[in-house]
Amino acid sequence: MASRRPNPSPLRAPARLVRELGPFLLLVCACGAAVREAPPSPLPPPSPAAVTSSDPAAPDALTAFEAIAARGASLAPGMREASRKEGASDAVDLVKADTHDACVRVAFAATAPITAKLVDHAGGVLAASDAPATDGVLGAHGPVCIRKGDVVRGLADVAGVRVRWVAWEAP
Repeated sequence: MASRRPNPSPLRAPARLVRELGPFLLLVCACGAAVREAPPSPLPPPSPAAVTSSDPAAPDALTAFEAIAARGASLAPGMREASRKEGASDAVDLVKADTHDACVRVAFAATAPITAKLVDHAGGVLAASDAPATDGVLGAHGPVCIRKGDVVRGLADVAGVRVRWVAWEAP
């Protein structure tokens, strides 16, 4: 008859458990440290093109499109860039929802403080900046959505001010 193997002593079971869980705990701690080491990306430093002058028509008075678009990863995560437009006091078509509903976020930069608005085809306000500013984001608390066949337009409330718009659309 074969002898039965005795059960491990109560002191050996915790040692075995620690030995098996040790590498797992180290892996979990390493993954947690790797996640914490990557701080959220700060806003990019202002580019030389962001320097304002007293002449609103000066070519270097506006933030470059590239500087505005570079903020897309933090302002509109998971969205794709839909348009880059420049305009003055007239409404600028930013995104047209030709084939399906669309949800957008829009950043703007202006030569002077403006209250920026996003409006639909009928002029209904979809989003507006809280106070006059030279730059900002519309739809910052959540994307602005429109139905198929509609359009999102950027509109500045001050005449004669140049505004650059960058729009991101949900895929």
